[in-house]
Amino acid sequence: MSDSSAQSLKQLKIKTGVVKRLHKEESVYAQEVVDQKKVVHKLKDAEAEGADIRAAERVLKDSEMMVPRTRGQLEEAVQSLDDLVTALEGEESISSSQEYKDAAAQLKEIEAAWEVQ
Repeated sequence: MSDSSAQSLKQLKIKTGVVKRLHKEESVYAQEVVDQKKVVHKLKDAEAEGADIRAAERVLKDSEMMVPRTRGQLEEAVQSLDDLVTALEGEESISSSQEYKDAAAQLKEIEAAWEVQ
């Protein structure tokens, strides 16, 4: 395997890992928003102290801010990975590798998840 092929495989593996991590991170933040809304609602229903409610609302606001930020990073990472996959699809030694297959599968998974939203 040539040095450039090895480097390309390494880049595929790294970029695929970044996309996986950001996708997971985005879903964790989205779930945190849902959970934190329940906490705020519960505190308000229980007529908790104002400081407790404000603290819970701050946590909710922080989580809400992280969702679009993480989505933006994920979109950039997906584009970067997609560009690399497209550029390498003509190279038989790379397009038949496990790293390439993993990258393509990750892109399909993200695309399917975005269609559902």
